[in-house]
Amino acid sequence: MNRRLLILCVSAVALMGAGHLALVYLRTHQRLGKPAVRLVGVPLITDSNRVARATSVYMPERVPGYISTFASITEHELEVLPADTSFGRRSYATPDGSLTVQASVVLMGTDRTSIHQPEFCLNAQGWVIQRKSVEQIHISRPQSYDLAVRRFDSHLSMTSPDGTAFHRGSVYVFWFVADGQRTASHWSRTWWLIRDLLLHNVLQRWAYVSYFADCAPGEEDATFEKMTRLITASVPDIVQQAGQSE
Repeated sequence: MNRRLLILCVSAVALMGAGHLALVYLRTHQRLGKPAVRLVGVPLITDSNRVARATSVYMPERVPGYISTFASITEHELEVLPADTSFGRRSYATPDGSLTVQASVVLMGTDRTSIHQPEFCLNAQGWVIQRKSVEQIHISRPQSYDLAVRRFDSHLSMTSPDGTAFHRGSVYVFWFVADGQRTASHWSRTWWLIRDLLLHNVLQRWAYVSYFADCAPGEEDATFEKMTRLITASVPDIVQQAGQSE
């Protein structure tokens, strides 16, 4: 081995060693940010009626104009997500039965893989996304602000027991919140997480807030308008602080 190659090899090893030490230092000295959603002492129940966590993310039981019911977390979700992931989930329906919305919150702990790209969940359930957009929803309390959300309109092809093919539509609305921050972009959230870790040595506890409703194909816009009223009424009780948007 010539002298130049030896120097390059030694330098590469030194850089890898320094990088490893830097990662170890960050992991052992980082602070965990406080969540922007409220954790309460309400047990988290799975779809097999098992108590999975002693706490959960607060979801309001009473929202004017809606009837709410408990919605469980699946055992599969608990299996694939990190053990310190926190959840909140509840179903909200209008009294006339014209709209049922599942509201969910996924809150990361020390492992950022608790939150992934929203497309994955829809595609895994067979939904095909037809349209993506960014919408603004006005929140009036405890302070007035415009909440930027992502909206996915999707279609699902199904077959009835008698073999008849039919389709359903759906509207999926989501965004992300952390201590003093909010964004509708998965990539902005990822960048902010890395930035805060490198610059401030703080691992922000990002929460992924979502609302889902199915509908007849072609009724997506009308469904979204109804969903905005639920979001406006319930978000102030779920999210503790509005935060700064991107």
